[in-house]
Amino acid sequence: MNIVFIHGMNQQQFNALSLRKHWLNIFRQGLKKYHLPFNFDIHQLHFPFYGDLLTQSHLSNTFDLETFLPKSLLNFHLPVHLNIHHTTIEHQASLSTLHPDHINTKSIKKQLHEETMLIKDRSLKELMILLNHFPKLHESLIHQFLVETYCYLANPQFMHNVHQRILLGIPSQQPCIVVAHSLGSVIAYNLLCNMNADSNIQCFITLGSPLAFRVIQQRLSMPIHYPESLHGRWYNFYSHDDFLTAFPLQKPPFDFNPPIFNQEISTSALHPHQIMSYLQHPDVLKTILKVCCPFENTG
Repeated sequence: MNIVFIHGMNQQQFNALSLRKHWLNIFRQGLKKYHLPFNFDIHQLHFPFYGDLLTQSHLSNTFDLETFLPKSLLNFHLPVHLNIHHTTIEHQASLSTLHPDHINTKSIKKQLHEETMLIKDRSLKELMILLNHFPKLHESLIHQFLVETYCYLANPQFMHNVHQRILLGIPSQQPCIVVAHSLGSVIAYNLLCNMNADSNIQCFITLGSPLAFRVIQQRLSMPIHYPESLHGRWYNFYSHDDFLTAFPLQKPPFDFNPPIFNQEISTSALHPHQIMSYLQHPDVLKTILKVCCPFENTG
């Protein structure tokens, strides 16, 4: 079974070869960590790369997923009429409960950093929920900060160039599954909807997908539907830790039949949206193995 991995934005530090090596290492390490078998022919693992297209257009992203947080967001809360249930943030340890003998500068700095990241994630998650009610404002922010995403959504030529890169990485007529992360999930969905119904796509796995946002949906071909080229299940993994993708794909327009299999997972508090946090999660790995190697014991 072929697996096509489609990356998200901010990958300009890689080229096609180094991105393949990076993702393959993440995949191998995750399987090894959970004592899962690596029974894959590496020639059946495909990592199409489109990150250089933004550089060729003399553009760059100004949004840093690790550091972007205007200070005014630290005290930002949803208005009462937009109040939405949030997953409770649980602290593994509280400074007040530590015995003085066990407190050292390094541990305090580490905990303060982790709690700061949790505050950032909570604030950004609330911002994204609010922006989802105002698609025009959301789009203007994407245009300003997420240049790669805006180019894909609004520039037909850029979209075509990206699609051509991805299509070159999808084996013709051979059975395969598509595993797409972040912006890559939007690209993959668009591609699947435009591929022939006789395409041999057996499974679609989305990781940290922003498809739940209206500003993204408004740029997709209408009506939004279950891709006819997909002849198996759609698995969507989203994380309550990830402010960009903290929502399932189940309400309209994603109330498909067959339904998308949504699963909430927990990703790293320090790097909640990075591919490593998703591709090394045991549930994601077991799903990939289940589809590719249905007779293997995945625990």
